[in-house]
Amino acid sequence: MSLRAAIRAYGSHPDPATAMACFVALVLGANGPFYPLYVIAVVGWARGHAAFLTMGAMPLFLAVPALAQSRPEVARGVLWLVGTVNTVWCMKLFGPESGIGLFLLPCIVLAALLPGRVLTLAAVGLPILLLLIPATAFGPAIIALTAAENGRLTTLNDFSAACLMGLLTLRLASMLRGRDA
Repeated sequence: MSLRAAIRAYGSHPDPATAMACFVALVLGANGPFYPLYVIAVVGWARGHAAFLTMGAMPLFLAVPALAQSRPEVARGVLWLVGTVNTVWCMKLFGPESGIGLFLLPCIVLAALLPGRVLTLAAVGLPILLLLIPATAFGPAIIALTAAENGRLTTLNDFSAACLMGLLTLRLASMLRGRDA
């Protein structure tokens, strides 16, 4: 079995919503090691090296498909929760001025995969509330960036969040049409 086939089998699930969650989790987990490199490229090594602290969520994202085999609804919730908590952690790490909060928008979309109306509404609401928190509530960023570095990092985060939203939209559209993307 090829590596691609093994990854595809690991992320497969008969339930379309869970299959989508597994796919997204694998994409996020696989991209985990690259984000710090992008940050280093745009802000430099002096401050960018601390971006490796963003990789803490990577194994949790990669575990979602394994969890989905026995607890699919829990796995979908874990994906949403890890995404939300990781975004808040990164907001503290880089500061809200870095634009990292835009990653809460895909978390809102991921809430659509959760079972039950009340849980979905709560899961949609939490990231929205987090976006309303004033930047000063986060305190100083762990990694202090200059205005120019924040500008470059915001551009990176805007692009990355937009790509993730595009991926989610395409997968969700395919799921709603009843076919694999």
